[in-house]
Amino acid sequence: MKFKVNSYHFKLLRDYERLSAFKEAIDDYAIRNGMDSNGSNSKVAFDLGCGSGVLSYFASEYMDRIIAIELNNSTYQLAKENLKEFDNIQVFNDDILSFDFSKLNEKADLIICEMLDTALIDEEEVPVLNRARKFLKDDGEIIPKGMINSAEPIFMNNHFIQYEDDEYSPIYVSLGVSVVYSEFDFLDDIGCDFSAEMELKIFNRDDLDKIGFEENLSEEKYDKFNLKENFNIEEDKLKINGIKLTSFTKLNENIICGPTPMLNPEMLIPIEEAEVRCGDSVRIRLEYVMGGGVETIKTEILEIVHDD
Repeated sequence: MKFKVNSYHFKLLRDYERLSAFKEAIDDYAIRNGMDSNGSNSKVAFDLGCGSGVLSYFASEYMDRIIAIELNNSTYQLAKENLKEFDNIQVFNDDILSFDFSKLNEKADLIICEMLDTALIDEEEVPVLNRARKFLKDDGEIIPKGMINSAEPIFMNNHFIQYEDDEYSPIYVSLGVSVVYSEFDFLDDIGCDFSAEMELKIFNRDDLDKIGFEENLSEEKYDKFNLKENFNIEEDKLKINGIKLTSFTKLNENIICGPTPMLNPEMLIPIEEAEVRCGDSVRIRLEYVMGGGVETIKTEILEIVHDD
């Protein structure tokens, strides 16, 4: 099927890894529930923030009825045009947070909601699901099922929030392994005000040698931004000024998708610059409002524990 899309949704459709993950999750849902392309044992789905309508299209062969909702009017017009041949799909131009689900006179067996962003910060996945979940059947499911978020200590060249995606490659060096700091199941009610304390371990000397840390700092891109001037391995001095967040999308119990160009690209967040030593542990508090935007992000270094 050929979709009419704007430039942004063209990029979404070109992210084949993202599309295939959602297609596999929808197919898996149908298989587990004994559904087939002939519509036997079909059910009702809500596609929230449907965009151009591609996920409704994937689900159309299985579902008796699909309610697709899109707030942006120009995108809604595209979805309405793309899905006009499907009698089992109804497209609404409305805000999900105020949409009157009760007028549908039925609850959903499946909610599809790809209003995702790294760490659930910038898009409204959480507030939208907190509302729509009230109209999900007791044994209903949500695609995606949840998200796992991790963080690692870094030093970066530009001290502002950056995404690492196919259009922009920020310059930074990793100073330790990532640790999981939060995990969410979208079937649960989730508070939007998020706060977590994490302990990030800085690489020791053996770790730095194994990854060729000093050799990497000699690369041209690091020379250009003078990153190697901030590290003196011989004197056991390093600097940290940021954390890198990585999100893993749980489509269902068996399918987990890491970052793709258009699905939760890694995010670099600045923190107060501090000097550390190899093997130190850095305790950091991270706060933000899920769905509130990157301007709600707050960070604080609580403690640096030296590895004596």
